[in-house]
Amino acid sequence: MNEGFDKLKAGMKELAVLQNRLFWESELCGTRHVLPLEGRDLAAVFYPGTPEDPVLFCCYGGGFIMGTAANDDLCWAQLRERLGVNLFSINYRKAPEHPFPAPLYDVYDSIAYLEKHLADFGIRSADFSVLGFSAGGNLAAAVCLLDAKRGGKLNLRRQILCYPYLDLASSPKSKGHAEGERMIYTLFPEWYCGDQDPSETLISPVYAPEESLKGLPRAILCLGERDPLHAEGARYASKLRAAGVQTDCTVAWDMPHGYLEIAFQQPGPYLAPRDTEQLLDGSIESAKDESFVFIKEHF
Repeated sequence: MNEGFDKLKAGMKELAVLQNRLFWESELCGTRHVLPLEGRDLAAVFYPGTPEDPVLFCCYGGGFIMGTAANDDLCWAQLRERLGVNLFSINYRKAPEHPFPAPLYDVYDSIAYLEKHLADFGIRSADFSVLGFSAGGNLAAAVCLLDAKRGGKLNLRRQILCYPYLDLASSPKSKGHAEGERMIYTLFPEWYCGDQDPSETLISPVYAPEESLKGLPRAILCLGERDPLHAEGARYASKLRAAGVQTDCTVAWDMPHGYLEIAFQQPGPYLAPRDTEQLLDGSIESAKDESFVFIKEHF
């Protein structure tokens, strides 16, 4: 187990280096921009709409240790088209080099910077929302909690959480992850949390007390019925409703974790056989379309 875990860690670090290089080298539907934040520069990919279209700030998934803002390029491009928005995908830093709270602050500070400089992108709208996939859904939820603590400076109207990873304190086994999956799902909280308490509310928003949820932006959740993270997403939706937050939630029947992103992939060895079958027969594509319609209807 330890030898396998060490190999996994080494492989994930190598993958992160490769993905970061490809971020700057790959051809994208959007355009890369460097944001000069305090103490560091971060990149974002911009998918333009019209000057009056709402603005959507997006956070990619990857367990806080994988991925870049370009990974879901085709998905972001279609989401921008379907919603009629100006979309920014934020290239936040990742663990283990940058554990909590660095990725959270990266997203928060990037949104704050972009809101002040939207005119540079030809945008006149003041309608702001945040969206995230998986770990990015965690960051989107946590940004709203952090902003509430800071007095609502970001002026966010909506939080769109797609199969969000909201509970880093519970074991992968308890969530129903298969035996072969548990090693990597154990690595996510180990690297992201570092020496922090994984049940801290900005790490695991599902543990946020009701009082801290009051007044948060409207919530739109898209969950997968056979996603091991389904329960924590449903639990967070219930807690938001109990706190008086307008909350709309849809569950895509028989869909796995990541189904919105899988819809833009090609069948391959990294997908579970059932996911590949659903990709080939079009059921994942159909579920993706239904979720996009749901988001649009409640946007």
